[in-house]
Amino acid sequence: MPKDTTLERLYELAEGQDGYFSMPQALKAGIDGNAVVKAAHRGRVERISQGVYRLGRFPVLSERTHLWESVLWPQARDRVPAALSHETALTIHGLSDANPAQVHITVPKAFRLRREVPSWLTIHRANVDDDQREYVDGLPVTTVERTLRDIAVTAPSLLHDAIDDAKRKGYTVPPDLTDA
Repeated sequence: MPKDTTLERLYELAEGQDGYFSMPQALKAGIDGNAVVKAAHRGRVERISQGVYRLGRFPVLSERTHLWESVLWPQARDRVPAALSHETALTIHGLSDANPAQVHITVPKAFRLRREVPSWLTIHRANVDDDQREYVDGLPVTTVERTLRDIAVTAPSLLHDAIDDAKRKGYTVPPDLTDA
C-alpha cells in the first residue's frame, strides 16, 4: 500500500504554524487542493474556516495556537500578509494588561473581503512594511513601535500603560508618543 505523502507534506507545511495552514499555502507547496478536501472528509485535517485547516491530532503547543487561524483567515483564496496588531500585539509583546475580547489583525489597504468577518476578529486596513513586522513564535506581529503608534490612534486609553511597560522592558519609545 503506497504511503500517504500528502499528509507528510501537509505536516511539513503546518508544523511551524501549530498545525494550521491555508489552502493557498498548500497549493503553493504543490499539494493538490482536492487532496486537502479529501483529507478533511477523512478526518485527517480539520476545516477551521473557509480556506483554513488544521492537522487532525496535532498537539496544542502554546496558548497562542488559536492566533494562527486569525492570520491565515484572510488567506482563504490569496496569500494576504496579515499581522497581529493593536491590542493583540500589545498582549503578545507583554505591554499593558489589556485582554482584548477580539483578535486584532492588520491587512493591506487593498485587501477586499468577500465574506463576513468572524465576530471574534477585528480587521484593520493599513500597509505594514517589512520593518514594522516581526515574528513571535512564528506568528507575524507588528513591532512594538508600530503597535504603540496604532494604539495611539485606536485605543489611546491604553497608550500610557503600554509606553510605561515598553520602557520598563527596554524598548525604545518614539519621543513623539511620550508627549501624547
